[in-house]
Amino acid sequence: TLDAPAALASCLDSLPSGERLRLLDALYEMALADGPLQRSEREALKRVAEGLDVPDAKVQALAEQHLGDATAHYETLGLPPDATDAEVKSAYRKLAAQHHPDKASHLGPRAAERAARQFQAVRDAYEEIRRLRGL
Repeated sequence: TLDAPAALASCLDSLPSGERLRLLDALYEMALADGPLQRSEREALKRVAEGLDVPDAKVQALAEQHLGDATAHYETLGLPPDATDAEVKSAYRKLAAQHHPDKASHLGPRAAERAARQFQAVRDAYEEIRRLRGL
């Protein structure tokens, strides 16, 4: 019988780290070939990266290369990039309610305009994170 973990470990030992990274890069390209990255694809790529023993920093750099850097969008929502989908949604809802233009309309046109800009920034950040995550 074939011992799958032992066979995988043997393959990993013979595959240089640069080749592992190239393999993960190719998998990102294939996952994106049919459109935005879906959640299931993102999770599968994460499992493959772990299985290939690719360092987190390299995985993050590769993801940013293919998907773009969403750091500023996470900062807008007050979250770290590794926030869960539920945390992203919750932060968006909280900030959208807080900065909704209707809540500032009684404070005058300047306050309403500022609230509208903040609301739009929150909405844009959330939409971009959703796009990148395939939500």
